[in-house]
Amino acid sequence: INAEYGACNGQDGTTVYNSYHRRAFPHDRYTQYLVPDKLVDPDVRSKIEPNGQDFSLYWRVAKEVEPIVAATKGFAPNIYFVKVLLILLLAFGLDFVYPLFDRRPLWLTAVLGWSFGLIGLNIQHDANHGAVSRNPLINRILGLTQDYIGGSSLMWIVHHNTIHHVHCNDVERDGDLIVPTLRLCEKTEWQMPHVFQQMYFVLLEMAFGPVHVVRTVIDIWSDGSRREHAFAEFRKTSRVLSFVYPLRFAILFLHCTSWWDVVTQMCVMNAVGGGYLAFFFLLSHNFVGVKKDGIDTLKDCFVRNQAETSSNVGYEILCQFNGGLNYQIEHHLFPRIHHSYYPKIAPIVRKMLEAEKIQYIHFPTIWANFHSCFSHLGDLGKKPITTAPTTTTTAGKKQKKD
Repeated sequence: INAEYGACNGQDGTTVYNSYHRRAFPHDRYTQYLVPDKLVDPDVRSKIEPNGQDFSLYWRVAKEVEPIVAATKGFAPNIYFVKVLLILLLAFGLDFVYPLFDRRPLWLTAVLGWSFGLIGLNIQHDANHGAVSRNPLINRILGLTQDYIGGSSLMWIVHHNTIHHVHCNDVERDGDLIVPTLRLCEKTEWQMPHVFQQMYFVLLEMAFGPVHVVRTVIDIWSDGSRREHAFAEFRKTSRVLSFVYPLRFAILFLHCTSWWDVVTQMCVMNAVGGGYLAFFFLLSHNFVGVKKDGIDTLKDCFVRNQAETSSNVGYEILCQFNGGLNYQIEHHLFPRIHHSYYPKIAPIVRKMLEAEKIQYIHFPTIWANFHSCFSHLGDLGKKPITTAPTTTTTAGKKQKKD
Protein backbone atom coordinates (compact mmCIF):
# COMPACT_ATOMS: atom_id res chain seq x y z
CA ILE A 1 0.00 0.00 0.00
CA ASN A 2 2.98 2.32 0.55
CA ALA A 3 3.59 2.15 -3.19
CA GLU A 4 0.27 3.91 -3.73
CA TYR A 5 1.32 6.80 -1.52
CA GLY A 6 4.68 7.04 -3.24
CA ALA A 7 2.89 7.23 -6.58
CA CYS A 8 1.03 10.32 -5.30
CA ASN A 9 4.32 12.21 -5.42
CA GLY A 10 3.25 15.74 -6.37
CA GLN A 11 -0.46 15.06 -5.80
CA ASP A 12 -2.83 15.21 -2.84
CA GLY A 13 -3.11 11.61 -1.54
CA THR A 14 -6.37 11.96 0.41
CA THR A 15 -8.52 10.02 -2.06
CA VAL A 16 -6.00 7.18 -2.30
CA TYR A 17 -5.75 6.83 1.48
CA ASN A 18 -9.48 7.06 2.13
CA SER A 19 -10.56 4.60 -0.57
CA TYR A 20 -7.81 2.09 0.22
CA HIS A 21 -8.31 2.09 3.99
CA ARG A 22 -12.06 2.80 3.97
CA ARG A 23 -11.54 5.24 6.80
CA ALA A 24 -10.55 8.90 7.04
CA PHE A 25 -6.95 9.95 6.95
CA PRO A 26 -5.91 10.53 10.60
CA HIS A 27 -4.53 14.03 10.10
CA ASP A 28 -4.12 14.68 13.84
CA ARG A 29 -1.88 11.64 14.32
CA TYR A 30 0.47 12.74 11.56
CA THR A 31 0.92 16.41 12.42
CA GLN A 32 4.38 15.61 13.83
CA TYR A 33 5.49 14.59 10.33
CA LEU A 34 4.38 17.80 8.63
CA VAL A 35 7.20 19.70 6.97
CA PRO A 36 7.35 23.32 8.23
CA ASP A 37 6.00 25.77 5.66
CA LYS A 38 9.31 27.65 5.50
CA LEU A 39 11.03 24.46 4.26
CA VAL A 40 8.52 23.76 1.49
CA ASP A 41 9.41 24.97 -1.98
CA PRO A 42 6.63 27.48 -2.90
CA ASP A 43 6.68 26.24 -6.50
CA VAL A 44 6.01 22.68 -5.35
CA ARG A 45 3.18 23.71 -3.03
CA SER A 46 1.53 25.81 -5.72
CA LYS A 47 1.35 22.83 -8.06
CA ILE A 48 -0.44 20.54 -5.58
CA GLU A 49 -4.20 20.90 -5.89
CA PRO A 50 -5.92 20.39 -2.52
CA ASN A 51 -8.63 17.75 -2.37
CA GLY A 52 -11.92 19.19 -1.18
CA GLN A 53 -14.24 16.27 -1.91
CA ASP A 54 -17.02 15.35 0.50
CA PHE A 55 -16.52 11.80 1.87
CA SER A 56 -19.44 11.77 4.34
CA LEU A 57 -21.61 9.46 2.21
CA TYR A 58 -18.60 7.26 1.50
CA TRP A 59 -18.08 6.54 5.19
CA ARG A 60 -21.70 5.47 5.50
CA VAL A 61 -21.46 3.12 2.51
CA ALA A 62 -18.15 1.71 3.78
CA LYS A 63 -19.71 1.03 7.19
CA GLU A 64 -22.55 -0.97 5.59
CA VAL A 65 -20.15 -2.94 3.40
CA GLU A 66 -17.63 -3.78 6.11
CA PRO A 67 -19.51 -6.72 7.72
CA ILE A 68 -19.66 -8.51 4.36
CA VAL A 69 -15.89 -8.37 3.82
CA ALA A 70 -14.95 -8.83 7.49
CA ALA A 71 -14.01 -12.52 7.16
CA THR A 72 -10.85 -11.67 5.20
CA LYS A 73 -10.82 -7.91 5.86
CA GLY A 74 -11.56 -7.46 2.17
CA PHE A 75 -8.59 -9.44 0.90
CA ALA A 76 -8.76 -12.51 -1.35
CA PRO A 77 -10.26 -15.76 0.00
CA ASN A 78 -8.06 -18.86 -0.19
CA ILE A 79 -10.01 -20.33 -3.13
CA TYR A 80 -8.87 -17.39 -5.25
CA PHE A 81 -5.33 -18.74 -5.35
CA VAL A 82 -6.57 -21.87 -7.12
CA LYS A 83 -7.81 -19.63 -9.93
CA VAL A 84 -4.46 -17.83 -9.98
CA LEU A 85 -2.61 -21.15 -10.32
CA LEU A 86 -4.84 -22.40 -13.15
CA ILE A 87 -4.53 -19.18 -15.15
CA LEU A 88 -0.75 -19.02 -14.76
CA LEU A 89 -0.34 -22.71 -15.70
CA LEU A 90 -2.42 -22.15 -18.84
CA ALA A 91 -0.43 -19.06 -19.82
CA PHE A 92 3.05 -20.42 -19.06
CA GLY A 93 2.32 -23.79 -20.68
CA LEU A 94 1.22 -22.21 -23.95
CA ASP A 95 3.84 -19.47 -23.77
CA PHE A 96 7.08 -21.29 -23.03
CA VAL A 97 6.46 -25.07 -22.88
CA TYR A 98 4.44 -25.81 -26.01
CA PRO A 99 6.75 -23.85 -28.42
CA LEU A 100 9.74 -25.91 -27.23
CA PHE A 101 8.27 -29.04 -28.82
CA ASP A 102 6.14 -27.92 -31.74
CA ARG A 103 4.78 -24.97 -33.70
CA ARG A 104 1.89 -23.48 -31.76
CA PRO A 105 -1.30 -23.27 -33.87
CA LEU A 106 -2.77 -19.79 -34.19
CA TRP A 107 -5.93 -20.80 -32.34
CA LEU A 108 -3.80 -21.77 -29.33
CA THR A 109 -1.93 -18.50 -29.69
CA ALA A 110 -5.29 -16.76 -29.43
CA VAL A 111 -6.01 -18.78 -26.27
CA LEU A 112 -2.63 -17.66 -24.94
CA GLY A 113 -3.58 -14.03 -25.62
CA TRP A 114 -6.87 -14.59 -23.79
CA SER A 115 -4.97 -16.04 -20.82
CA PHE A 116 -2.88 -12.82 -20.77
CA GLY A 117 -6.15 -10.92 -20.60
CA LEU A 118 -7.23 -13.11 -17.67
CA ILE A 119 -3.94 -12.34 -15.92
CA GLY A 120 -4.42 -8.64 -16.47
CA LEU A 121 -7.97 -8.64 -15.14
CA ASN A 122 -7.83 -11.31 -12.43
CA ILE A 123 -4.30 -11.27 -11.03
CA GLN A 124 -2.17 -8.18 -11.61
CA HIS A 125 -5.07 -5.78 -11.24
CA ASP A 126 -6.03 -6.87 -7.72
CA ALA A 127 -2.39 -7.34 -6.72
CA ASN A 128 -1.26 -3.89 -7.85
CA HIS A 129 -4.18 -2.39 -5.93
CA GLY A 130 -2.97 -4.24 -2.82
CA ALA A 131 -6.26 -6.19 -2.70
CA VAL A 132 -4.96 -9.77 -2.81
CA SER A 133 -3.21 -10.00 0.53
CA ARG A 134 -2.31 -8.01 3.58
CA ASN A 135 1.24 -9.21 2.90
CA PRO A 136 2.80 -6.66 0.50
CA LEU A 137 5.26 -9.25 -0.80
CA ILE A 138 2.43 -11.43 -2.15
CA ASN A 139 0.86 -8.42 -3.82
CA ARG A 140 4.21 -7.42 -5.29
CA ILE A 141 4.96 -10.88 -6.70
CA LEU A 142 1.53 -11.29 -8.29
CA GLY A 143 1.64 -7.67 -9.44
CA LEU A 144 4.70 -8.50 -11.51
CA THR A 145 2.52 -10.65 -13.77
CA GLN A 146 1.69 -7.32 -15.40
CA ASP A 147 5.33 -7.17 -16.52
CA TYR A 148 5.18 -10.81 -17.65
CA ILE A 149 2.31 -10.09 -20.08
CA GLY A 150 4.08 -7.08 -21.57
CA GLY A 151 2.95 -4.22 -19.37
CA SER A 152 4.62 -2.60 -16.37
CA SER A 153 3.51 -2.82 -12.75
CA LEU A 154 5.29 0.49 -12.13
CA MET A 155 3.44 2.33 -14.89
CA TRP A 156 0.17 0.73 -13.78
CA ILE A 157 0.46 1.88 -10.17
CA VAL A 158 1.37 5.41 -11.18
CA HIS A 159 -0.98 6.02 -14.09
CA HIS A 160 -3.92 3.76 -13.34
CA ASN A 161 -4.14 3.71 -9.56
CA THR A 162 -3.32 7.30 -8.67
CA ILE A 163 -4.47 9.16 -11.77
CA HIS A 164 -7.36 7.32 -13.44
CA HIS A 165 -8.86 6.03 -10.19
CA VAL A 166 -8.59 9.35 -8.42
CA HIS A 167 -9.71 11.47 -11.40
CA CYS A 168 -12.07 9.12 -13.26
CA ASN A 169 -13.52 10.85 -16.36
CA ASP A 170 -12.33 14.26 -15.16
CA VAL A 171 -11.61 15.85 -18.53
CA GLU A 172 -8.87 18.00 -17.01
CA ARG A 173 -7.03 15.23 -15.17
CA ASP A 174 -7.87 11.68 -16.35
CA GLY A 175 -5.27 10.62 -18.91
CA ASP A 176 -7.41 7.65 -19.98
CA LEU A 177 -9.66 10.08 -21.86
CA ILE A 178 -6.80 10.83 -24.24
CA VAL A 179 -6.74 8.06 -26.85
CA PRO A 180 -5.34 8.65 -30.35
CA THR A 181 -8.07 8.64 -33.04
CA LEU A 182 -10.87 8.49 -30.42
CA ARG A 183 -12.91 11.41 -29.13
CA LEU A 184 -13.99 10.34 -25.64
CA CYS A 185 -14.99 13.79 -24.38
CA GLU A 186 -16.08 17.11 -25.82
CA LYS A 187 -12.79 18.73 -24.83
CA THR A 188 -10.96 16.64 -27.45
CA GLU A 189 -10.76 18.53 -30.72
CA TRP A 190 -13.03 17.00 -33.33
CA GLN A 191 -11.48 15.46 -36.44
CA MET A 192 -13.08 13.83 -39.47
CA PRO A 193 -12.19 10.18 -38.51
CA HIS A 194 -14.20 10.60 -35.29
CA VAL A 195 -17.38 10.34 -37.38
CA PHE A 196 -16.65 6.62 -37.72
CA GLN A 197 -15.12 5.95 -34.29
CA GLN A 198 -18.01 3.76 -33.11
CA MET A 199 -17.27 1.55 -36.13
CA TYR A 200 -13.53 1.13 -35.65
CA PHE A 201 -13.00 1.34 -31.88
CA VAL A 202 -12.95 -2.46 -31.48
CA LEU A 203 -10.19 -2.78 -34.10
CA LEU A 204 -8.35 0.04 -32.37
CA GLU A 205 -8.57 -1.86 -29.09
CA MET A 206 -7.04 -4.95 -30.73
CA ALA A 207 -4.13 -2.77 -31.83
CA PHE A 208 -3.78 -1.64 -28.21
CA GLY A 209 -1.86 -4.80 -27.24
CA PRO A 210 1.10 -4.59 -29.67
CA VAL A 211 1.33 -0.79 -29.36
CA HIS A 212 1.18 -0.94 -25.56
CA VAL A 213 4.04 -3.45 -25.39
CA VAL A 214 6.31 -1.24 -27.51
CA ARG A 215 5.40 1.93 -25.59
CA THR A 216 5.98 0.18 -22.26
CA VAL A 217 9.50 -0.89 -23.23
CA ILE A 218 10.31 2.66 -24.31
CA ASP A 219 8.89 4.12 -21.09
CA ILE A 220 10.65 1.62 -18.83
CA TRP A 221 14.05 2.33 -20.37
CA SER A 222 13.57 6.10 -20.35
CA ASP A 223 14.07 8.39 -17.36
CA GLY A 224 10.39 8.36 -16.42
CA SER A 225 8.21 11.00 -14.82
CA ARG A 226 8.73 12.64 -11.43
CA ARG A 227 6.19 10.28 -9.87
CA GLU A 228 8.07 7.26 -11.15
CA HIS A 229 11.34 8.43 -9.59
CA ALA A 230 10.05 7.22 -6.20
CA PHE A 231 10.20 3.65 -7.55
CA ALA A 232 13.84 3.06 -8.45
CA GLU A 233 13.70 -0.61 -7.44
CA PHE A 234 10.41 -1.13 -9.28
CA ARG A 235 11.97 0.30 -12.44
CA LYS A 236 14.99 -2.01 -12.17
CA THR A 237 12.72 -5.05 -11.84
CA SER A 238 10.55 -3.95 -14.76
CA ARG A 239 13.64 -3.51 -16.90
CA VAL A 240 14.80 -7.03 -16.12
CA LEU A 241 11.37 -8.48 -16.91
CA SER A 242 11.23 -6.54 -20.18
CA PHE A 243 13.57 -9.22 -21.56
CA VAL A 244 10.76 -11.79 -21.28
CA TYR A 245 9.37 -10.54 -24.60
CA PRO A 246 12.58 -11.02 -26.62
CA LEU A 247 12.87 -14.50 -25.07
CA ARG A 248 9.27 -15.25 -26.06
CA PHE A 249 10.09 -14.03 -29.56
CA ALA A 250 13.24 -16.16 -29.82
CA ILE A 251 11.58 -19.41 -28.70
CA LEU A 252 9.07 -19.18 -31.52
CA PHE A 253 11.90 -19.56 -34.06
CA LEU A 254 12.45 -23.15 -32.91
CA HIS A 255 9.47 -24.37 -34.94
CA CYS A 256 7.93 -21.43 -36.80
CA THR A 257 8.45 -21.56 -40.53
CA SER A 258 9.42 -17.94 -41.20
CA TRP A 259 9.83 -14.44 -39.84
CA TRP A 260 6.30 -13.71 -40.98
CA ASP A 261 5.01 -16.70 -39.02
CA VAL A 262 6.71 -15.41 -35.84
CA VAL A 263 5.37 -11.88 -36.31
CA THR A 264 1.88 -13.24 -36.93
CA GLN A 265 2.06 -15.28 -33.71
CA MET A 266 3.09 -12.24 -31.67
CA CYS A 267 0.45 -9.99 -33.24
CA VAL A 268 -2.39 -12.47 -32.66
CA MET A 269 -1.32 -13.01 -29.04
CA ASN A 270 -1.12 -9.28 -28.28
CA ALA A 271 -4.25 -8.36 -30.24
CA VAL A 272 -6.42 -10.87 -28.36
CA GLY A 273 -4.92 -10.15 -24.94
CA GLY A 274 -4.79 -6.38 -25.30
CA GLY A 275 -8.17 -6.22 -27.03
CA TYR A 276 -9.85 -8.23 -24.27
CA LEU A 277 -8.45 -5.91 -21.62
CA ALA A 278 -9.16 -2.65 -23.45
CA PHE A 279 -12.67 -3.66 -24.52
CA PHE A 280 -14.08 -3.92 -21.01
CA PHE A 281 -12.18 -0.90 -19.70
CA LEU A 282 -13.58 1.30 -22.47
CA LEU A 283 -17.16 0.05 -22.08
CA SER A 284 -17.23 0.65 -18.33
CA HIS A 285 -16.54 4.41 -18.56
CA ASN A 286 -18.12 5.25 -21.93
CA PHE A 287 -21.88 4.80 -22.25
CA VAL A 288 -25.04 6.82 -22.72
CA GLY A 289 -25.59 8.92 -19.60
CA VAL A 290 -22.02 8.78 -18.31
CA LYS A 291 -20.77 11.94 -16.61
CA LYS A 292 -17.61 13.58 -17.96
CA ASP A 293 -17.80 17.30 -18.66
CA GLY A 294 -18.54 19.04 -15.38
CA ILE A 295 -16.93 16.35 -13.22
CA ASP A 296 -14.39 17.86 -10.81
CA THR A 297 -12.67 15.13 -8.82
CA LEU A 298 -11.20 17.59 -6.32
CA LYS A 299 -14.55 18.78 -5.01
CA ASP A 300 -18.20 17.73 -4.65
CA CYS A 301 -19.24 14.24 -3.46
CA PHE A 302 -16.60 11.51 -3.87
CA VAL A 303 -19.22 8.76 -4.23
CA ARG A 304 -21.14 10.66 -6.88
CA ASN A 305 -17.94 11.45 -8.80
CA GLN A 306 -16.97 7.78 -8.95
CA ALA A 307 -20.39 6.18 -9.43
CA GLU A 308 -21.65 8.47 -12.18
CA THR A 309 -18.50 8.05 -14.26
CA SER A 310 -18.63 4.23 -14.17
CA SER A 311 -21.02 1.38 -14.94
CA ASN A 312 -21.50 -2.31 -14.18
CA VAL A 313 -22.30 -5.14 -16.57
CA GLY A 314 -23.30 -8.77 -16.08
CA TYR A 315 -23.17 -10.65 -12.83
CA GLU A 316 -21.09 -13.10 -10.81
CA ILE A 317 -20.05 -15.45 -13.62
CA LEU A 318 -18.57 -12.59 -15.62
CA CYS A 319 -16.99 -11.35 -12.40
CA GLN A 320 -14.98 -14.59 -12.18
CA PHE A 321 -13.65 -14.15 -15.72
CA ASN A 322 -13.09 -10.40 -15.58
CA GLY A 323 -11.68 -10.07 -12.08
CA GLY A 324 -14.62 -7.98 -10.92
CA LEU A 325 -13.97 -5.29 -13.51
CA ASN A 326 -17.58 -5.70 -14.61
CA TYR A 327 -18.42 -4.12 -11.24
CA GLN A 328 -16.65 -0.85 -11.94
CA ILE A 329 -18.76 1.22 -9.56
CA GLU A 330 -17.88 -0.96 -6.56
CA HIS A 331 -14.27 -1.21 -7.72
CA HIS A 332 -13.82 2.55 -7.99
CA LEU A 333 -15.31 3.05 -4.56
CA PHE A 334 -13.35 0.22 -2.94
CA PRO A 335 -10.21 -0.55 -5.02
CA ARG A 336 -8.60 -2.46 -2.15
CA ILE A 337 -11.51 -4.87 -1.67
CA HIS A 338 -10.89 -8.08 -3.60
CA HIS A 339 -13.08 -8.60 -6.66
CA SER A 340 -14.70 -11.76 -5.27
CA TYR A 341 -16.72 -9.53 -2.91
CA TYR A 342 -18.13 -7.14 -5.51
CA PRO A 343 -21.27 -9.18 -6.39
CA LYS A 344 -22.00 -9.42 -2.65
CA ILE A 345 -21.66 -5.72 -1.84
CA ALA A 346 -23.23 -4.40 -5.06
CA PRO A 347 -26.87 -4.59 -3.84
CA ILE A 348 -26.00 -2.57 -0.73
CA VAL A 349 -24.06 0.03 -2.72
CA ARG A 350 -26.85 0.35 -5.27
CA LYS A 351 -29.58 0.76 -2.65
CA MET A 352 -27.68 3.47 -0.78
CA LEU A 353 -26.70 5.40 -3.91
CA GLU A 354 -30.17 5.37 -5.40
CA ALA A 355 -31.57 6.57 -2.07
CA GLU A 356 -29.28 9.60 -2.47
CA LYS A 357 -30.45 10.15 -6.07
CA ILE A 358 -27.01 9.17 -7.39
CA GLN A 359 -26.96 7.56 -10.83
CA TYR A 360 -26.20 3.82 -10.70
CA ILE A 361 -26.11 2.10 -14.09
CA HIS A 362 -25.91 -1.69 -14.33
CA PHE A 363 -26.20 -3.26 -17.79
CA PRO A 364 -27.68 -6.78 -17.70
CA THR A 365 -25.59 -8.02 -20.64
CA ILE A 366 -22.35 -7.22 -22.44
CA TRP A 367 -24.37 -6.55 -25.59
CA ALA A 368 -26.46 -3.91 -23.81
CA ASN A 369 -23.28 -2.24 -22.54
CA PHE A 370 -21.69 -2.44 -25.99
CA HIS A 371 -24.75 -0.94 -27.66
CA SER A 372 -24.74 1.96 -25.18
CA CYS A 373 -21.01 2.54 -25.73
CA PHE A 374 -21.56 2.41 -29.51
CA SER A 375 -24.24 5.11 -29.27
CA HIS A 376 -22.14 7.25 -26.92
CA LEU A 377 -19.11 7.16 -29.23
CA GLY A 378 -21.38 7.93 -32.17
CA ASP A 379 -22.70 11.04 -30.42
CA LEU A 380 -19.19 12.25 -29.57
CA GLY A 381 -18.05 11.53 -33.12
CA LYS A 382 -20.53 13.94 -34.68
CA LYS A 383 -19.10 17.23 -35.83
CA PRO A 384 -19.90 19.86 -33.18
CA ILE A 385 -22.39 22.49 -34.31
CA THR A 386 -20.89 25.95 -33.98
CA THR A 387 -23.07 29.02 -33.78
CA ALA A 388 -22.00 32.22 -35.46
CA PRO A 389 -21.03 35.05 -33.09
CA THR A 390 -23.54 37.87 -32.75
CA THR A 391 -23.17 41.65 -32.68
CA THR A 392 -25.49 44.31 -31.40
CA THR A 393 -26.63 47.04 -33.80
CA THR A 394 -27.36 50.60 -32.84
CA ALA A 395 -31.03 49.69 -32.81
CA GLY A 396 -30.29 47.17 -30.10
CA LYS A 397 -31.07 44.14 -32.30
CA LYS A 398 -28.74 41.17 -32.41
CA GLN A 399 -27.50 40.09 -35.81
CA LYS A 400 -25.36 37.12 -36.88
CA LYS A 401 -22.08 37.89 -38.56
CA ASP A 402 -21.74 36.62 -42.08
